[in-house]
Amino acid sequence: MPKSGKSATRMTREQRRAQLIDVALDIFAQHGYAQTTMEEVALHASVSKPVLYQHFHNKRDLYFTLIDVELDALRDAVTSRMEAVDLEAEDADEQRVYQAVYGVFEFTADPRGLYKLILDTTMDNPAELEQRKNQFLDELVDFISPYLLDNSILSSTSSQFVAGGIASAVIYMAIRWAEHYANDQSHQEDLPLETAVANTFRFVAHGAIGFDLSNNPSA
Repeated sequence: MPKSGKSATRMTREQRRAQLIDVALDIFAQHGYAQTTMEEVALHASVSKPVLYQHFHNKRDLYFTLIDVELDALRDAVTSRMEAVDLEAEDADEQRVYQAVYGVFEFTADPRGLYKLILDTTMDNPAELEQRKNQFLDELVDFISPYLLDNSILSSTSSQFVAGGIASAVIYMAIRWAEHYANDQSHQEDLPLETAVANTFRFVAHGAIGFDLSNNPSA
């Protein structure tokens, strides 16, 4: 359920903006862009519409603020886990890839289901959202590909292309798991988070092996 604010609580501008974003995240994730109104967000946040418009010019401005918040959350989930790996470990690169996969699943496993925001296609110009997501994916691939295909037969361009496909597949698998297993206790027992992450990592790792120089000595 959307979170309600308390009109009697006096907040700083930064606190109010954060509260509005938190409330709006739930509403947009639950109803989608087309079915959400600024009136609804203001009502659930216990503020007037003029207060809401002091922070966001319009619904589009608010929506893309939420998209940026969620893409940042996904980026942080992945990078923080990767950066926590011991660089001196013999399998450091393998562990970094595993933690990257785990970070994506951790993001979609959030009970609030906020990942649904980045799947929404009901806004007036969905191409704008796709451009934002593609830019994010490119940044993520730049960060991950050195650990995924660091000893490959591929050119730099091909490596980026393959890494982008792998990253997209991981995100798809994490979303599919969240939609079919995360919130259904009976199904979750069939495919718990740790198992889903391990299976996805194995899919990624074995796919990457096909491009490894050690397996292609004549390349």
